[in-house]
Formats: sequence, structure tokens, C-alpha cells
Amino acid sequence: MKHKPTTVLDRLRALYGLLRVSDAEFHAFMGTYDELFTDSPENTKTDYENGVPLRGYPQGSSEELEQLYRIIHLLCTLGSVEKMYMPPVIDPEQSVLKNQILFERIVAGDLKLGKGDTVLDLGCGCGAIAEHIAELTGATPYGINLDKSQIDKAWENPNLPRSNFTVGDFNQPLEFDDATFDAVYAIQPLTYVSDHDFTFREVHRVLKPGGMFVMNDVAALDAYDRDNEHHRTLIQHTRELTVFGGFWYYEYWEDAYKNAGFDLISSVGRSAVEMIKREVALFDRYEAVFSFLAKIHVIPRKTDAMIRRVKENSRSYIQAEEEELLTLNWHCVAQKPA
Repeated sequence: MKHKPTTVLDRLRALYGLLRVSDAEFHAFMGTYDELFTDSPENTKTDYENGVPLRGYPQGSSEELEQLYRIIHLLCTLGSVEKMYMPPVIDPEQSVLKNQILFERIVAGDLKLGKGDTVLDLGCGCGAIAEHIAELTGATPYGINLDKSQIDKAWENPNLPRSNFTVGDFNQPLEFDDATFDAVYAIQPLTYVSDHDFTFREVHRVLKPGGMFVMNDVAALDAYDRDNEHHRTLIQHTRELTVFGGFWYYEYWEDAYKNAGFDLISSVGRSAVEMIKREVALFDRYEAVFSFLAKIHVIPRKTDAMIRRVKENSRSYIQAEEEELLTLNWHCVAQKPA
């Protein structure tokens, strides 16, 4: 399968979708930031060392989250991250898409799949990652996602089995029998987990003995100090830019695996800062064009406002990664005991 960059046609379709956003949808989208990212849970290294219990994301999966992701998906497609995640830097000389491809090869190797195996993508988006993992491994892909508009897009992909992709919520019991899958993975959806023990045990339940569970998501690093106002501001700005919910020190992720009965094989963080710099440069150009078009009434002002909203605070994110306060890509590989 040839992996193409997001095409001009893809971007035009995303722009058309943004231009069609109603006033009600626009106000709902802009309001989601207050609903989803105010007083979001945090557990730092200090909390971990003091035995403070992990506090999950209280809203869990909500209508506001679904509304947010419907619009964010259009904005990401307008950029170059249609797959809805910012990859770690594998090759700094290559594009965001190429680094996604290189990273997904790492994930495919971690999953230890072969032809005829089955694999579940938690938070599968439009199925683009699942399509690539299936091509790399020969496994049959499945996926669940909260946003139906992205599942609709997965259904349009002839390379994906339509019946295997459904609207689903990992904060609820997974609608699969015990020992269904040979592997499960999740790439940057799990900051919306409301009960880590519940969700990780559900993954353990649906995995076959010996099955792999790979996650790659946001984590707090050693340097983050919640009592430091500068740190707090950088993290809040980054949360609003990259739309993550809970913010937990990486050892809490490791313990979630162990508490659910997994054997943790590896746990490591990688930086994505060079990739986000490329996206920021692209949206800087978009912002200038869209601002001008809105001023001369070629496009609605709300379209320009959505572009500005998704780009706000990008410099804070770059600074937060450079100061090693967080990573968007803490990568854990674990196995259900055989």
C-alpha cells in the first residue's frame, strides 16, 4: 500500500466541512474547551512518590468530546495529521507523515502479529493507522471510536472490513468476548480514561493469553512541578492545543498495566517537538490567509476563529517539550501472560 501525503483534495474537503459548520456547532466546539480542559486531573512525580492515588479523567467520554473531535479531525486534515496524532521524531529529516509511517512500523513490530491474527485499535479515528498495521502484519483489523463521523470515513475505505469498525467507548465494557484479540493498541486516545484499572482490565479480558497491548500517549515527566506557575501554564496551553485530558506521570501508566495483570516489557518516552514545529509553520501560513479572507467576507469569521483556536498556544507546547515537562509519546509495550 502506498502511503500518500494528505492531498489537496483531502484538504479542500476538510475546508468545505469547516465552511459548513453551523453557528450552533461552532459555539459548541468553542465551548468544549471550558467543558473539557478546566481543572483536568494531574498526577505528578511528586504525587507518585508520596503515594497519591491516580485520578482519572472525570468526564470520561462525553458529547462534548465527540463534538470536539469532529471539528479537530477537519482541522487536522487541513494540516498534515489526518491520522489525528503527532508522531515522535524517528527521522528529523522526514515529514510528519513519514515519521508516522516509521513509528507505525515500530508499533507493528511490538504487536507481534501474523497473518490471520486479529488486532483492536482503541480510538481508531478513521482507520488509517489500522489500515497500515494490517498491511504490515497481515492481521485482521478492528477499531472503536467515539466520533461517528470518523467511523463513517472508515466505512468508506475499501481496505477495511466495514463490520469491524464501530462507534465505541473504552470507558464502557468492550463489546467483545473474552480472549478475542491477538493484540490491542491505542495511539493517543487514553488521556480520556476515567478509570484506568477498569479500562486496562477490559483490554486484558479481550486479549488472548500471550497477546500484546501497546499504548502511546501523553505523560508527565520528572521535571514537571505543579507548584511552578510557569510549568502549569505551559501544560495547560499544551493541553488545549493538543486536546489531551488527564496528565499523569509515566509511572502511573506502568502501574495501570501491572495492576491489570500485564507483564510490562518496555516503557520509554520520545519527543515530537520537531514535528509540531512543522505543523505550526503550516498553520501560521493558514492563519494569515484565513484572516485576510474573513476580513473581506470571503469566508465566515467563525472559520478563521477555529483555525486560530487550534493553533493557539503552540509556542507553549514547544517550550514544554524542550523543558522536558511532558511528552506526547510515552510508549509502553506489555503482554498478557500466556
